Amino acid sequence: MPSPGLLQNVRNKVRHNFDAAFCKSFSDKETLGDGSQWTMLTRDMNPDTVIYSGGVGEDISFELELIHRFGVKVHIFDPSPVGRNTIANALKDSVGLEKYLLFKPVGLASTAIAKFSTGGGNHESVWLKAATQEDGETLPCTTIPAEMYANNHDHIDLLKMDIEGFEYEILDSCLRIGLNIKQICVEFHDFYPNISKLKTFHTITHLKQNGFTLIHKHRHDHTFYSSDHL
Repeated sequence: MPSPGLLQNVRNKVRHNFDAAFCKSFSDKETLGDGSQWTMLTRDMNPDTVIYSGGVGEDISFELELIHRFGVKVHIFDPSPVGRNTIANALKDSVGLEKYLLFKPVGLASTAIAKFSTGGGNHESVWLKAATQEDGETLPCTTIPAEMYANNHDHIDLLKMDIEGFEYEILDSCLRIGLNIKQICVEFHDFYPNISKLKTFHTITHLKQNGFTLIHKHRHDHTFYSSDHL
């Protein structure tokens, strides 16, 4: 009988080959970040690039690499204690970073308030996720359209979301309104008990129907690019 380690290696290889089917080669496709990594197209990245990032957690190496390499400003959102602590430590360790890392300690959702529940951690390490209807604490949030209006943005070059279940409603809202978004990096949280894989399938289908091409997939992380810009 094959050992558990061998079976896991086989599963990993099958998963890698499956994901590779979506990984069309682009000369400017790169994986950025250390612990928290995202794969994207770096074309047209410059100081005027508009980037919104939902979800901080304990690692903003992706956002920091974007800032250091391209001189971009990143609008970043997270209401959790761990997110606020991560940002505070980053700003403390890097003089002048506050000019580029534009942080709001609020959730990113499709409404101005939403329910969150604790995903884990203690004290400053607590992280939050989208709550079910039966539980959760209501917290202030912001929306993509509200942020675009407040910042006088008529488009978004990169939208990154690791927001523990809120990604579905946000993508649905953005597509319904017809916002001008060039590139989307998103983790789908259909490994949570209350989120079905069918929900992810419907969201991906909706994205494709609205002109987005899936250019990268690794497990639950997906990158989509507007076909108009490829």
